[in-house]
Amino acid sequence: MPLAQLPLDRDVHVIADWFEFYVLNSEYTSANFHDIQRMWDRRRNAEDATPEGRSEDSPMEDGDEQFLEEVLTEIRTRVQFLGDAYPFDFSDSEEALILKSKPRVGHVVYLFCLLLSNVDNSEIFELDRFSYKLDNNVRDLFQACATWAAAKIVNGSACSFGFPRPDGTGFLEKLRQVYAIVGEGQVRDHALPGVSSSPKDEGIDVIAWAHRADAAPGRHYVLGQVATGRNWPDKSVVEYIKPFHENWFSNSPASHPTPALFIPRCIDQIGDATLVQQIHILTKRYGDVYYRYLMPQLADRGFELAQTEKQYSIERTGDFAEIQSWVADTIVRMRKVETA
Repeated sequence: MPLAQLPLDRDVHVIADWFEFYVLNSEYTSANFHDIQRMWDRRRNAEDATPEGRSEDSPMEDGDEQFLEEVLTEIRTRVQFLGDAYPFDFSDSEEALILKSKPRVGHVVYLFCLLLSNVDNSEIFELDRFSYKLDNNVRDLFQACATWAAAKIVNGSACSFGFPRPDGTGFLEKLRQVYAIVGEGQVRDHALPGVSSSPKDEGIDVIAWAHRADAAPGRHYVLGQVATGRNWPDKSVVEYIKPFHENWFSNSPASHPTPALFIPRCIDQIGDATLVQQIHILTKRYGDVYYRYLMPQLADRGFELAQTEKQYSIERTGDFAEIQSWVADTIVRMRKVETA
């Protein structure tokens, strides 16, 4: 198997990720939860203690039932938040997890996020047997997902502004194109003295805006940054918004911008913090945070919006086929390791 030993000494969301890969790697893309209970038993019996690295006050220390219930709770949380965008189903008895047979956009985006989150992760994979790399093109495809998600967030239009732009436009050229559609703000004719002579995106990856019947300001207006790597805590669009408007507009948009961060990962909770408490802290620094529990469904709905609301300008829906192909190819390569 290309998977590493079940990471019993890690947070439950890491264990749930491992189990989702276990399902993907199984012969019928279905796996019984009792499989991981048996793995727990073997580790505990072999070590005659709680698994190595797990503290005695761990939430899973109370044995098999508590351990399994923690994992089931995590999966149920994913089902609750993601709804029909979650690519797995419980079996009728709820004893197994099964990959859905008819993928939709949200399913593909979820699996894409799962893969992005665990690249070169030795806690999930035996890296000498299976690994995959993320080149700039693959990372950029997540910006497409974030663009669809942003469109749903504002129920309006969204553009992919991060560099390099797939349409090859320069910074000022793209800026003028976008804000001509937005209908707010006057982009400068020339760069101010002292600013970059070759700007890329000035820290702004996604721009999204709602529409009003009177075409006036006062709409939901989102400026977002996209981060796929482990260094996402170093990424915050908040600090870029003021200079973006002041340096590149002679008359800034009147609508107040909402900062946002789009990541494919789950949120690590520090200490005893609940998920809501942790996001409360993160929001103060990053603005609205959209992570794996939210991204797939938002992207799914935003993609659908692009098909049904032709008056909106929602970019990069044409990239879905490439995302789907990359996800499918990567999973096929993983499964081939099992049969090799």
